[in-house]
Amino acid sequence: MKKSLLTLLTIILVLGSVGTAAEAAAVKSVAVTVNGKAVVFPDGKPVMEDDRVLIPVRFVSEALGAKVDYKNKTVLISQDGRKISMKVNSAIVTRDQDKLLLDVPARVQKNRVYVPLRFVSEALGAQVDWSKAKMLVAITTGAAPTDPKEPEEKPEQPKAFFKPFAWEEKTELGKALFKNNVKYANGQVTFTVPYASNATYQGNQKVTKLTPGQSYTFPGGTGSISFSKIYASEDRIENYSLYLDTKHDSLAKQFDSVTNDIVVKHSFVKNGQAVGTAGTLTEVILLAQSL
Repeated sequence: MKKSLLTLLTIILVLGSVGTAAEAAAVKSVAVTVNGKAVVFPDGKPVMEDDRVLIPVRFVSEALGAKVDYKNKTVLISQDGRKISMKVNSAIVTRDQDKLLLDVPARVQKNRVYVPLRFVSEALGAQVDWSKAKMLVAITTGAAPTDPKEPEEKPEQPKAFFKPFAWEEKTELGKALFKNNVKYANGQVTFTVPYASNATYQGNQKVTKLTPGQSYTFPGGTGSISFSKIYASEDRIENYSLYLDTKHDSLAKQFDSVTNDIVVKHSFVKNGQAVGTAGTLTEVILLAQSL
């Protein structure tokens, strides 16, 4: 079963390889440290494109104590008993039984596999701080102290804002979530995890797997909840992310003014391109009534 799911996930959201045009884009020098120690990049260096930092996954992962292998265009990482895999040209990361969707897919550049910096925090569980003034990425593990003196901004804030929330062809999970299920009231979000779906809560630098069929309540203001449903026969994944903090870094400041609500982000592939759409939960619930 695990093999079949991994095979499925490696062919979902496959996008065209980034060619020489992307490599010719303006590249700025970015330094990376892990627990205060500089990471050495003997060939491929970290790059910054459109306010997004991309890193060679091997060197940073190994600096965090992980073992990295590369087979059949798939990055395989072992860390603290966890198994992580990511196919080149796919935005899906498989960590044990969890599926994580990144903003951009992994890609090969200068004979190295590059991933967005978010991979470090979401897949490897480390804390990432970014100093634009210093062009420095500071990565720390749970055991390492962080420097509270200088407020840091995250590099994962794309300039382009999200398109208005929209459905894709597959809406089974959307119906189960947003028609008479997810509710936000009195500063709390409540929901029951739909059956035949995967769900995780990410908050306080921890990722917690949620149980299908079980009801949950989380306070608003911090963390995010991800839901996904696999359509094995059609090589598809339907996914939604609920951001309990409307000022979450991943929302690119688009919803900073929203109050008394949470944000729903839905990403999918259309015409070979990744599409990111988002809206408030109130809007999404209204849209779901027509499904």
